[in-house]
Amino acid sequence: MAGNSLRPPARGVTALLLAALLVAAGCASLASAAPARLAALEPELGQLLLVGFPGTEGEGNADLERLLCQARVGGVLVFGHNVVDAEQLRRLTGWMRERSMACTGRPLLVAVDAEGGAVMRLSPRAGFPETLSHRDLGEANDFTVTELEARRIGAMLRAGGVNWNLAPVVDVGYNPANPVIVRAGRSFGANPRLVAAHAWAFVRGMRAEGVLTVLKHFPGHGSSFDDSHLGFVDVTETANRDVELLPYRALMGEGVVDSVMTAHVFNRWLDQRYPATLSRRTIAGLLRKRLGWDGLVLSDDLRMGAIEQHYGIDAAPVLALKAGVDMLLIANDRLPDGRSASSVALASIKQSLSRKRLALDRVASALKRVQTLKARLPAGA
Repeated sequence: MAGNSLRPPARGVTALLLAALLVAAGCASLASAAPARLAALEPELGQLLLVGFPGTEGEGNADLERLLCQARVGGVLVFGHNVVDAEQLRRLTGWMRERSMACTGRPLLVAVDAEGGAVMRLSPRAGFPETLSHRDLGEANDFTVTELEARRIGAMLRAGGVNWNLAPVVDVGYNPANPVIVRAGRSFGANPRLVAAHAWAFVRGMRAEGVLTVLKHFPGHGSSFDDSHLGFVDVTETANRDVELLPYRALMGEGVVDSVMTAHVFNRWLDQRYPATLSRRTIAGLLRKRLGWDGLVLSDDLRMGAIEQHYGIDAAPVLALKAGVDMLLIANDRLPDGRSASSVALASIKQSLSRKRLALDRVASALKRVQTLKARLPAGA
């Protein structure tokens, strides 16, 4: 009987043993590969950020130097306080693009909110001409006028070294009491088909001048009674998905969308816990799976009240990435305590990756989408 114990195991047992060894070897290989992959991704994590900055010049600007060469951000956001006049803007953006390329080897996204009307960072105060708002264009209801106005704005942006316009707004303005979109003149109107048509004309004008665009604010901010800049916004009882998604469906169907920006609105019918920017059901589910959008998703500003007051600049970036957002907008990099918001965000992302609370594949796909959008920049932009 003792001799039987020396017999080779049956074929089935042998197969199981081999499978176990292969699994163990594979796990060991994956375990050793993960730190190496994380180490390779870490220098690229700054590419996930689009950040605002202080100052009007690049040379000697320590904040810009840190953002471009230490954080290695993927994009910068220009505000009115960064703009003195057309020549200064060209000098500033040219310096930023050159410095970013020297430090990262990648082109820099230089973004601005240039919707026209009240939301126009290249303003008459800095010597730029007056522009028509989305409401002005919607009321005129002439698609040729909308396209020509977008071309005029786009030409100003390109001349100033801006290559990404965070417009058009495709929020359908069917709530006349909406304070942040409708009353501010930022919607083309209450008819979703006209909103889609004017947005398409606006995108055509921008494309003619070589400027990338973004559709905002997904899945819709035009129905709200509150402003997400200031705090929590609940659109559960006011949102109309059929109406508000129509412009996205229409423009995606035409294949003319460069990127999509999220809204910080909460709708319990979409997600009972998180607002859209942080909601996997809204971004990965509704936008990606239902609407089929596979391009870049940009968050709205994570320093806005609807996000910062409830989640903080450390947790929000990780939640947004988990939800399916690819690029994180931080409009003001300086926190009240003097720290850098982008540094806090990057530290939180790195920690979440190292602790496996954020998947490497999710971040890798986000980085790929940022690179894909940058690849579409015209030469010299």
